[in-house]
Amino acid sequence: MTRDVVVHPDARVLAESVAARLLTHLVDVQSHRSPVHVVLTGGTVGIASLAAVAASPVRDAVDWAGVHLWWGDERFLPEGDPDRNETQARDALIDALGEALPTENVHAMPGPSDDVPTPEASADAYAQTYAAAGSPAFDVLLLGMGPDGHIASLFPGHDALGVSGRPTVGVHGSPKPPPERVSLTYDAIHTAREVWVVAAGSEKAAAVASALRGAPVSTTPAAGALGSERTLWLVDIAATEGLGTPAALSTTPAAFPPAVATQADLWTRVDHYFDALVPEDVALVDTRHSATAAGLPDIAVAANQGKLLHLIAQAAGARRILEIGTLGGYSTLWLARALPADGRLTTLELEPEHARVASESLTRAGVDQLVDVLVGPAADTLDTLAGDGTEPYDLVFIDADKESIPRYLEQTLALTRPGSVVIVDNVVRGGAVLDAQHPDERVQGVRAMVDLLTDHPRYDATVIQTVGTKGYDGFALLRVRD
Repeated sequence: MTRDVVVHPDARVLAESVAARLLTHLVDVQSHRSPVHVVLTGGTVGIASLAAVAASPVRDAVDWAGVHLWWGDERFLPEGDPDRNETQARDALIDALGEALPTENVHAMPGPSDDVPTPEASADAYAQTYAAAGSPAFDVLLLGMGPDGHIASLFPGHDALGVSGRPTVGVHGSPKPPPERVSLTYDAIHTAREVWVVAAGSEKAAAVASALRGAPVSTTPAAGALGSERTLWLVDIAATEGLGTPAALSTTPAAFPPAVATQADLWTRVDHYFDALVPEDVALVDTRHSATAAGLPDIAVAANQGKLLHLIAQAAGARRILEIGTLGGYSTLWLARALPADGRLTTLELEPEHARVASESLTRAGVDQLVDVLVGPAADTLDTLAGDGTEPYDLVFIDADKESIPRYLEQTLALTRPGSVVIVDNVVRGGAVLDAQHPDERVQGVRAMVDLLTDHPRYDATVIQTVGTKGYDGFALLRVRD
């Protein structure tokens, strides 16, 4: 797919050029087709472009009664909130058009209300509005782009990137506030006859270069911004710093050499290829979303790693499982589902709020009757379990503070039996374990684990290095000796 790139001197000229180009294009399209459908974007340059449209004398050449306005994404905030793209667009352009633009031609994404309580409900309502309009091919779809390469509310590594079969999606856990949003999907974006990506500023140069060189959409979503007839990148000079292009206006189709995929890109793409083997159901997705929405750190295992834990638990015939480090309950759910009907899983979590989020997710998933969530310092809880004469565990998964791993392993011996399996996650640390002087206590905790396990009388152990969407790491696999 050819991408045309036009470079402008600065952000102000870029906004004015976008406005002039849009007005000219609308007049041209209306000469042979009506109605015309335009998707608006927010952001500094996007809103400045709309203000420039409002200020242009050419705006009256457009038959606004034949123009329908849509949005590529929206913050899930109450209607009228000043941070909504719609509110800003009304202030910049729509109010200025007055009666020339019929109210029914403005299709805003619904904000929260009794009838629309979630981003998913808003996405569904917007999809219905789109379908009622005949699911039109957008004539122009404007997109801003963030420094991370996101477009609309499709962020690197987020679930919404893979949603297909529908035009809209609810978004949770946006790295850019607010966390809840509604976005068009790639399916809707690709229906557009023309897609215009607008980007300004040196902070976006790396993402511009990555997208134009065809990086994977999983790492640079803007690379997937493609129109069915034309894809146009409208940028300022500062945003081209990573391209090596002349600092001058250019209307030549971009012919940038493809980027050499980084190892991390390759690992992520391979993980996505194998996703077919580890499909997540509603409960697993809900557990991840709930953790993100609650602001928990994004350090849970990946889906393929969760499935690995599940399979190991089944292969070991585990009836009793101990987990150290619950977080949002994602790995807990994978492990709980491997238990037989009379099985039991005990999971230990330091933070009460994390435990609350996990407990609620596990209840919705229907496994709460199999799981005990114990809150408090893991070392204290392990001592209590041992002192109470708890029945031995068949499988232990340790995914907590790495500096305490040696202590947890010694305590685990009192809670397991010969033949029990122990898994310790995140022990490679991107290779940092090679550095004996590394200042990170987590790295030193792993090195202390290795010292402990070397010639240990009760543990057989190995370490498996892993790569994937979670980067370069690995896990230790241990067996309690007979």
